[in-house]
Amino acid sequence: MSRKERPKLQIGPLKAAGQPSELMSGFTGSQAPLAQSDLALDLIQPRTQQPRRFFNAETLTRLTESVRAHGILQPLSVHQTPEGRYDLISGERRLRAAQAAELSTVPVKIFTGLSERQIQQLAAIENLQREDLNPVDEVDAVLDILAAELDLPRAQLTPRLERWKSMKMRDPALGRASEEDREAIAKLDTLFRGLARGEWASFVANRLPVLRLPSALLEAVREGRLEYTKAIALRRAPEPLQSALLREAPSLSVQQLRQRVRADASTPEVAEGVSQAITTLQGLLKVERLAQLGAADQKRLVGLLTEASALLTGEQELTGQGRGSPKTGRRQGNVRPDE
Repeated sequence: MSRKERPKLQIGPLKAAGQPSELMSGFTGSQAPLAQSDLALDLIQPRTQQPRRFFNAETLTRLTESVRAHGILQPLSVHQTPEGRYDLISGERRLRAAQAAELSTVPVKIFTGLSERQIQQLAAIENLQREDLNPVDEVDAVLDILAAELDLPRAQLTPRLERWKSMKMRDPALGRASEEDREAIAKLDTLFRGLARGEWASFVANRLPVLRLPSALLEAVREGRLEYTKAIALRRAPEPLQSALLREAPSLSVQQLRQRVRADASTPEVAEGVSQAITTLQGLLKVERLAQLGAADQKRLVGLLTEASALLTGEQELTGQGRGSPKTGRRQGNVRPDE
């Protein structure tokens, strides 16, 4: 069966710093200054925020041999600073191969007049077009773009995305959402159409969890040693079993891995979605956000948190805070999605 071709990203014209920041298909604006030429290899400086974080030694060796025989076929992208420095935007793998092949110059596309935010977006966009993109780098690249477009720090982005997804599921018409939330959700719809990555809610549900994998599994997926679906099957296994199955994973199916995890009596059973709900709640429990609630809503929140605490400690019967008790009836549990 032939490999399905990855959808090509549709990219609109770049805009110089000081203009609106959208770089995706469908946006308009003047073209940022751009030139293409050969550039001395030692003038190009990789940026510390490069989106690609892992380079397979074997494939890099093969690329080096190809570069030594045929040169660089696809230009690198660099940004020329006012001081005359050339910062790498994309093409670090080709840059490393050119250095290993001892080339003196490489073909480059030179951009000028871009802001740091635009450089970050362009690097992420070009990273998304790689054929060998692994799921971890894909999620990182998408989040880099969303963080820049929504003007949010990466640390705040994940809980926001999960809250918006929950809001959209409970109230599809967004009738109870704030104007700010409606605008953000509309922008997500537009951005994901330009990214050719399907629906943003599906991305949040099915791709974003990759970043919550245990570190050993996360690095294995990033390095291409473990398929994402197998990593999901292994994530709840205790560490000793997880390490053992990680070594066996290439020869086992996803179903076989699940069976091995379930067979281990010490593996705790956690309902799907619990960890995601906890992560979302942690992102929302901020003093600034809590201060926005009225006295009645704060009282309801205290009741809900008390019930959750009692449930986790097994004290719900003693405290009278059990599910369905008079103190926590349907009205208290029916929290508005934007709260």
